[in-house]
Amino acid sequence: MPVMDRVVSKKRNRNTLYVLGCLLLLTFWSAASLLTGSYIIPSPWHTTIEMVSLLAQGFTWKQILITVFRVAAGFSLALACGSAVGILSGLNQNVETLFRPLVLLVQGIPPLLWIIPLILVLGIGRLAPVLVIALICFPIVALNVNEGMKAVPNQLEQMLDVFAPGAFPKIRELILPHLKPFLAAAAKLGIVLGIKASVIAEYFGANNGIGFQVQAAFQSLQVRKLFAWGLIIIFLILVASWILGEIERALARPWKRGEGMDTIASAPVIVERLKRTFVRKSSQREIVLQDISFAYPEAELLLDRISLTVKPNEIVVVSGDSGVGKTTLLCTVAGLLTPISGTVKRPERLSFVFQDERFLPWRSNRWNVALPLYYSGIPLADSLAYTSYLFGEAGLSGWESRTPDELSGGMKKRLGFARCFARFPDAMLLDEPFSGIDAEGRRCLWRKFMALIDMYHGPVLIVTHFHEEIPPNDRCTFFNLAPSETGGKSAKLFTDSILSC
Repeated sequence: MPVMDRVVSKKRNRNTLYVLGCLLLLTFWSAASLLTGSYIIPSPWHTTIEMVSLLAQGFTWKQILITVFRVAAGFSLALACGSAVGILSGLNQNVETLFRPLVLLVQGIPPLLWIIPLILVLGIGRLAPVLVIALICFPIVALNVNEGMKAVPNQLEQMLDVFAPGAFPKIRELILPHLKPFLAAAAKLGIVLGIKASVIAEYFGANNGIGFQVQAAFQSLQVRKLFAWGLIIIFLILVASWILGEIERALARPWKRGEGMDTIASAPVIVERLKRTFVRKSSQREIVLQDISFAYPEAELLLDRISLTVKPNEIVVVSGDSGVGKTTLLCTVAGLLTPISGTVKRPERLSFVFQDERFLPWRSNRWNVALPLYYSGIPLADSLAYTSYLFGEAGLSGWESRTPDELSGGMKKRLGFARCFARFPDAMLLDEPFSGIDAEGRRCLWRKFMALIDMYHGPVLIVTHFHEEIPPNDRCTFFNLAPSETGGKSAKLFTDSILSC
């Protein structure tokens, strides 16, 4: 059976089971009404008639709107406070420890134990129900956002530290998009819980709204009306869940900012101006490592007194076995790791081609490359124009509006060095830039990279297993990173292992 037919068949089966579940529920309800009497449990038919009668009245819709407004206000307050607490707790463990008792207290204590005292303090009115809804929804939002913050990809954080440093790009490009599914889950649970909480809050602390009408029907023993209001609450929850589902599906689509601006991409004046800026930005500063040593927490020394200088217009290639510390060396140069001793001098603007693909999955390929341009202060239109030029140079024309997940492994590597050149860097770092690609593919990408780098005169530091595949270039110097001769696992750069280019 074709895949599409299987999907349709499964959906049809689920719909059938859902209808059977509804019929089963109505059967039990009708049986309970017959056994207890309609004055205790009214039948589904009579309850439906009562609900239709209520909905035919403008007064009923006014009560529904009052409750909806309170739920929206209460959940918005919970969303704001819970998100703030969740984000701060995810960023700082001390903040999480500080707020955890409050979250657990509100989450664990039965609402009736604190709702009535709260209403006695605030009085019956508009504020009390809103605060009750907010307090009941607050733990759900805080805990969901906190879990989302703990799952923020560290690799993408490091990528933004290099290409778009600062708190604003990190919040806008990483944290908020990453938290969308966690916020959506909190909204689904919170809105449903908020509607239920509004009934309790309005029952005890309001003189209008659905909860107050439930109280009035209960006290006057109007059981049919009581069940009718219950059906209205159920339909309200179903409508809210459907709306939230549609919003979640809309938010799940990749944010392809900058699309539809292909006409700007043909502006040769902008491209030439930015190319001149790129050449001018090629710094005359150098990378200098002086007696660098590094060890991860509670681990043996990995790098042992590494000294290395990469001069302007020089390409230094470092090779070595897996696990010897090549990536750690690059991360130390980039400032992503702090050495335990020694000094690092590096230009301010670095560009990094990472070994793994570190692209924002919710952004288009175009925006992933334009990211360093835009956040360095270049206008959006100019950034996109130069991005289109880089896509052409990298052999990715036509893929600007797609997402990184739609690219093959080799195309992602091309996207990585297109972003590298978009940084206008003072120095370039490459970490196994073409790993995972076959030998012929690596040689092709190296030739393309070396062709692009001809107009760049800053220092370049490359880490690779395949130094022999790098095209001959009189700017290259080769070093070997290997375990120290004194024993142990720490690695040193052996200057006597310099290879001739």
